[in-house]
Amino acid sequence: MASIVDSLVKQIRASKFYGFAKNNPVLIKIKRKYDKAQYQKQQASVHMYGMQMLQYMKEAFAEIGEEFWLDYGTLLGAIREKDFIGHDKDLDIGCFDFDDEKKNHLVQILEKKGVKLHKQFEMDGRIYEQAFHLHNLHIDIFYYWKASENKIWCYFSEIGTNMEFENHPSYQIAKGYRTSKVTSSFTGLMDYEFKGVNFKIPANYHEYLIDNYGTTYMIKDENWITGESPDNIERVDKAVIVKEYI
Repeated sequence: MASIVDSLVKQIRASKFYGFAKNNPVLIKIKRKYDKAQYQKQQASVHMYGMQMLQYMKEAFAEIGEEFWLDYGTLLGAIREKDFIGHDKDLDIGCFDFDDEKKNHLVQILEKKGVKLHKQFEMDGRIYEQAFHLHNLHIDIFYYWKASENKIWCYFSEIGTNMEFENHPSYQIAKGYRTSKVTSSFTGLMDYEFKGVNFKIPANYHEYLIDNYGTTYMIKDENWITGESPDNIERVDKAVIVKEYI
């Protein structure tokens, strides 16, 4: 059913009726109900398939000779709860940027494991974020660059208010995402056991989490909204292209 709905949404978003559909009260109500059901399924998938997804990522990154670290909500859950965050609906990992050819190789390796490319974010002809899915579980890979000796940064994009869509044979291009540059303290990586498996995390994870969640990051907040509270976020005024494989 989800694949049928996604296909229908894809067609509507790129049609001349999209403006009407997104403002229609009846369709808005139906879409919100569907999104809520999908959100709940995604939350369940984090706990059912989260470790499988991270293991697949660990194997795939080893094959291309790169390494990643647990990032954002996944890192927060690992430190604060020793588990995935109960209300989280996806996973996050970070790594230093490598060339797009190797990123495409990563896609091919993961596809053989059943992990499909879901979204690809591009700016100035370079891929800066990729999202994959497995069994309704999504994971984001954020590619980082060094800002200084103890600072790193990545781009973070979220849906804007004026979205436009364009259909292509194997994906849909989405334009109108709002993009920010997120800078975090970083002194290197360390090994950390999470749910019985060793992963990399920032060695200065305390400062890293304060940068992104504030000094109260050890207190659960189910109403947390990404991008609203931290002061390490800078809006980027550049056009991005997001390829959505739905």
